[in-house]
Amino acid sequence: MDAHQGPPPPPDQPAAGSPPDPPDRRGADEAGAGEVRAVDGGSAGERPPGFWSPEQPPPWGSPPQQPAAYPMNPHQQSNPYQHPGPPPWPQQNPSQYDQPPGQPQYSPEQGQPGHGQPPAQPGYGQAPGQPGYGQAPGQPGYGQPPYGQASGQPGYWQPPYGLAPGQPPYGQPQYGPQYGQVGFGVRGPVEPRIVAAPAGEPFHRLARTAKFRWWRPLAGTALLVVIALFLTVAVLIAWEVVHRIVAGDFTVPEGNTLFPNTTEDLAAQLVMLGILTPAVLLVVWVVQRRPAWSVASVQNRLRLRWLALCCLPALGYLALSYVLSLATDAIFPGADTDTSDSGSWVGLSAFLVSAVLILLLVPFQSAAEEFLFRGWLVQAVGSYGPAGDSVVKRILRSPWPALVISSAAFVSAHGYTGWAMADIFLFAMTAGWLAIRTGGLEAGIALHTMNNLFAFLLPAAMGQLDGWSNQGGAPWTLLVSDIPSLVFYAYAVLWLAKRQKIATVSG
Repeated sequence: MDAHQGPPPPPDQPAAGSPPDPPDRRGADEAGAGEVRAVDGGSAGERPPGFWSPEQPPPWGSPPQQPAAYPMNPHQQSNPYQHPGPPPWPQQNPSQYDQPPGQPQYSPEQGQPGHGQPPAQPGYGQAPGQPGYGQAPGQPGYGQPPYGQASGQPGYWQPPYGLAPGQPPYGQPQYGPQYGQVGFGVRGPVEPRIVAAPAGEPFHRLARTAKFRWWRPLAGTALLVVIALFLTVAVLIAWEVVHRIVAGDFTVPEGNTLFPNTTEDLAAQLVMLGILTPAVLLVVWVVQRRPAWSVASVQNRLRLRWLALCCLPALGYLALSYVLSLATDAIFPGADTDTSDSGSWVGLSAFLVSAVLILLLVPFQSAAEEFLFRGWLVQAVGSYGPAGDSVVKRILRSPWPALVISSAAFVSAHGYTGWAMADIFLFAMTAGWLAIRTGGLEAGIALHTMNNLFAFLLPAAMGQLDGWSNQGGAPWTLLVSDIPSLVFYAYAVLWLAKRQKIATVSG
């Protein structure tokens, strides 16, 4: 197809390959055309400027030809199966609607499109350069290239003026960030400050997070000591001020006693120990940059329901320990060398004040010691176990180094001697082992709380609370009664944990 073909030809010229009109029909057509020309511009032989006629070449493209697929009258259809197409473009004067009468009309130059005349457009669904619907090959029709453009010539989207072929047009490359990139002045993804342990980690490895550095456990321990000393002094000063306001005088500490009144002294020291829990939570969050309550359990919280369930076997531990102690004293009467008076009932009014303070403060004191020794210290030591298959690395990743170190620290924090040191060491090992097997401190807190409640309430009821801070030795029979009780408690807790489906690793 010629790229310079113009619009459809006027009806005066038949399409190529079609039979000529009969003489009578052609005469009628010429007479009608003469009348139209007379009405438009005057006589049939005179044409206004800018008026295109079939005798003249069209203002653009090649000489007009009529498409074979769209004849002007039904008699020109040579193919009986040919479908009629849209009517040809009306041959009207392009300037008669744009300029008022009496004004000079604009006549386009040779090769330029006429004013107001649309170019030939390809048919709907027709590929460029293909013959129109019902059109014989080689005949002009719909689907011609744009007017004024030869076949094989570049289209409208040519490089901008002043650019050599092959060079990118103006505006490339784009300034600023590309699609999908962070823009100027916009912060990229920020690494979270607090990172929890990955899934599947046991309790003693919860401090081994992406934020772990070798110095964090050491720095956290040092900071914890400083905070504990500061809080202890702050509580002591505040307590002295309140005591001065209420009692009217200041007290002078003597030995392990801070205040002359036994109940007041016990309450003050329980409070100073209880405030260690928020100190541990703060250090875990600030120094190790992990969830603060991850020191309590693998679920980053204190599981209160599980804590309440653990109190049931803890009561069984107390009952069994008491029965076994009576049995060992009966079997080995000379083993206990303590000949001090066991005391007598002090009365309800005297016991009630001490009992209320003990019931309120001992759970916080016991929980604080568990957070410090079985929480912070176990996880701090357990975080140093590196990855690897060597025997040393596997031992360091195991909970046993953390259990031994934390239990030894727990014993040194108390004033026990002799067999009592061995007993409290076994107590600490049991609480730490249950923390790892159950994934939290709840079992240790329940055991520690019940043991201390019994240790304080019984002397308070018998008038023996004065020597509560004296932590000396104990006979070897203490181990005989205490070891079976600890085994019972551990077995009962593990059985309950299995029944309750308690989480033991991080999720």
